[in-house]
Amino acid sequence: MIRNRFFTGLALAGVLGTSALADSWPEKPITLVVPFQAGGITDVVARKLEPGLSDRLGQSVVIVNVGGHSSVGTRRVVDAAPDGYEFLVHEAGLLTAEASGVQDFGYRDMEPVAAVTEICLVAVARADSGWTSVADIGADRGDKPVVAGVTIGGASHMGLVKAAELGGFTIRPVQAGGSAAAYASLIGGQIDLMSTAPAAAASYFYDEDGNKLADPEAVPVLYLGQERHPRLPDIPSMADAGSDEKLCIPHFIFAPKGTPEDIVSKMAEAVQHAYKQPEGLYDFFAGFGAVELFLEGEDLDAYLETSWQQLEPLAATAAGN
Repeated sequence: MIRNRFFTGLALAGVLGTSALADSWPEKPITLVVPFQAGGITDVVARKLEPGLSDRLGQSVVIVNVGGHSSVGTRRVVDAAPDGYEFLVHEAGLLTAEASGVQDFGYRDMEPVAAVTEICLVAVARADSGWTSVADIGADRGDKPVVAGVTIGGASHMGLVKAAELGGFTIRPVQAGGSAAAYASLIGGQIDLMSTAPAAAASYFYDEDGNKLADPEAVPVLYLGQERHPRLPDIPSMADAGSDEKLCIPHFIFAPKGTPEDIVSKMAEAVQHAYKQPEGLYDFFAGFGAVELFLEGEDLDAYLETSWQQLEPLAATAAGN
């Protein structure tokens, strides 16, 4: 009986210690690790969240950019102490990197905190192709591969793999860089297909008043959201292409595995607060034509599992291209 009381006491002390840590958190600055160099979209996500997080948590938030492959910065958070002072900001590439075998660890090796905003990509072709849908591409090209400008292994790659699957054609992916570089390659004839955010795709095809351009150089052929995007009313969606799926890019915040649940919940609440601050992350992404999203807890767990089930087979297909 004494022995049982001793171990019960140890367990209770551990619970109370964790609770005390959560009650006093945060007591010092918090680090957001961005596994990319400064200036990219994920970096902007962290910097747009930072003022609201600092305001809500009462501590400064330090953003640390880790260059090289994104696995380096991700590994830093996977290996960090689970004390609530280091978090990862990442996007769907976290899942595709694991699914494609680029890294042997992933979202299951951390505690999910929150997901914010979805950008559902748009597949875009040259106007002189005559294509207006992915079905057109399949009918025109048959077994001849379509040259697709992508970030190899990234969300743009997965998006065009999905477009090809729906259209019944194959792609030959080439590294194209960001949207601006890919667009230059597209209209220059170096590639046949690219993907970009809805706002950019709309600017290729519509004027500022939403009227179709008389002589566009590029034509969106598929919006990878489930329903048509309000900025792209003439462009087929996934539902139009016969799919009940969507393929969108969210941004995630993760904590090291074992971070106390109360700290995860407090951080999630702070992220939700920061997300909707004036001129903050929500307003920034609205300019890209993004879809509003905030998830935590069980809803986030389900979202991650659904995303994994969708991206894993796409990554396998992409690896075979």
